[in-house]
Amino acid sequence: MTKLDDQSEPRKTITPWYDSEAVCLVMIILMFFVFMFGYIGLALARETTIYQGHSWVPILLMSASGIIIVAITIRLTKRYIIRRFP
Repeated sequence: MTKLDDQSEPRKTITPWYDSEAVCLVMIILMFFVFMFGYIGLALARETTIYQGHSWVPILLMSASGIIIVAITIRLTKRYIIRRFP
């Protein structure tokens, strides 16, 4: 009996669509807009005395979007280094 598929060379890894470079770049751009939205909200919350107690909301938005931007950037950088220098 013979083997049907004898592949001795390594296969290219298949990246899911939600982790592709295009989707990651779109996510970075969207998270940048969320970060800027939070920054504007923080500036307005600090100017208005009524909303100063709610400044944690824009800070949370800025923190979450910043963490996501950094994580996706690290993921893309690692992927680029692995592909460029095998």
